[in-house]
Amino acid sequence: MKYIIINSSTNFEYRVDLIYEYLTGKGNDVTVLASDFVHSEKKKRTETKHSYELINTIPYKKNLSIDRLLSHYDFSKKAYKRIKDEEADVLYLMIPQNSNAKIGKWYKKRQPDTKIVMDIVDMWPESLPVKYTDRWPFTIWANIRNKNLKYADVIVTECDYYQEKLKKWLQGKKTVTVPWLKRYRNWNSKFENINENNAASDSKADKKDKISLCYLGAVNNIIDIDKICELIGKISEKLPVELHIIGIGERKEEFKRAAETAGAKVTDHGPIYDENKKQEIMDECDFGLNIMKDTVCVGLSMKSIDYMAAGLPIINNLPGDISKIVENYGIGFNYRNIKTINPEQDFDRTKIRKIYEEYFSTICLDKYWNFIIKY
Repeated sequence: MKYIIINSSTNFEYRVDLIYEYLTGKGNDVTVLASDFVHSEKKKRTETKHSYELINTIPYKKNLSIDRLLSHYDFSKKAYKRIKDEEADVLYLMIPQNSNAKIGKWYKKRQPDTKIVMDIVDMWPESLPVKYTDRWPFTIWANIRNKNLKYADVIVTECDYYQEKLKKWLQGKKTVTVPWLKRYRNWNSKFENINENNAASDSKADKKDKISLCYLGAVNNIIDIDKICELIGKISEKLPVELHIIGIGERKEEFKRAAETAGAKVTDHGPIYDENKKQEIMDECDFGLNIMKDTVCVGLSMKSIDYMAAGLPIINNLPGDISKIVENYGIGFNYRNIKTINPEQDFDRTKIRKIYEEYFSTICLDKYWNFIIKY
């Protein structure tokens, strides 16, 4: 079959890579159109992996700006112009950016026999760390996506929570939840060979003399630094706290200063891409932090999948999918208030790792893809 995949954000290119490798591995003809502008670094790129085609994209400086929206719309127009006369069996559109949903509208009218899949991996403006994103003028931005969902044959969302938020616009549509999938790798953890039935009890043998927390990922405007520092301060009343930061971001220095003021000893590891090195750090930690501002619309973060892959218990404050996973499988704490968290409690790390293997590893991709294609 012939597939065309359109993705304008390098933040989501990891997901595109997995799909591309899966489809080409089965002998399909796959074209990927990508942006030449790196959003996180605000710079152009000239090289890319695989055989992706780069679309010349108008740069912008501010995340929340008219320039950014104009850049998005310009990308979508150029991408559509590139494919409008090209027949494909499947057009796969990554959303956001929201204007990519308009490509589905334009292309469907010109190539009505092509199956159109829209993959919603994040929701903007709903994920902005501000209130009232369900009101004007934010609804103008949201409706660029919402009013064009009807042109999709299949809607993919990276969590069930997004389907709940978009219920009004998904009535009668075929929907599939495909979570963030992390490449399968051997665990390579010091906990790997602990007998599953004794994993938690064995770890209790040594009384804790400190609590080590891990924050993985971008330190940006959606992280709730105040809530994390409240947690650090409360734990510090009983035990010393260490905070290990793996990642980069515009608020990292602010985060480090605030955490130190709250009582934590901070170790900044910077960005780490070697999985074994990340595993070594997380093996020394008691919990991974999945704490964002309450206004953020996220049901299942990429960092939470990384924590599960490492077998690391989670302290989470997000609603939706990850909240249910934490509660139903007992792999950490949901941060409803500070009193719900017992930092000295131990968890079965082999159990946490198995949840990743069963639901969130690339081993599952074949199953999820069959759901998409059967419609």
